[in-house]
Amino acid sequence: MTERDGLGAAALGLRQYLLAVASKLDAPAWFCEVEVPATAYLALEQPLERFPDHETALLWDERDGWAAVVESASGEDVVVLAYLGEDLLPDPCAVAEFVRDLYGGSYPGRPDPPNFRRPGSADGFDERLAAYAGKSICLPEGQA
Repeated sequence: MTERDGLGAAALGLRQYLLAVASKLDAPAWFCEVEVPATAYLALEQPLERFPDHETALLWDERDGWAAVVESASGEDVVVLAYLGEDLLPDPCAVAEFVRDLYGGSYPGRPDPPNFRRPGSADGFDERLAAYAGKSICLPEGQA
């Protein structure tokens, strides 16, 4: 398994990618872990109508990509509702559409994990992340 430099181009690219997704969703908070396996959490402001008492979020990891989740009844775990399943790094607009469909009452994506890759594989994934490092993100007014 390879290691990922937390200050390198792939790590910066992951942060830039997540910032782009968060800005499309006007998400209030996000967090990522850049080491292998990279993971991310993106909070969504509103609960889903069918789970009104549970926090809703998006999770991302470098094996399965994006998943829509709700907190379990205990609040200690999350329950995966659906995986986007298109690609590990889909266009931020595709992620936003996935979330819109989720809030629209449909069941977008797929129920099972796509298992795109094995984290740490030398398969060009870090280079895909690094490509986002140089992209500037335009944030809505009032966001920093």
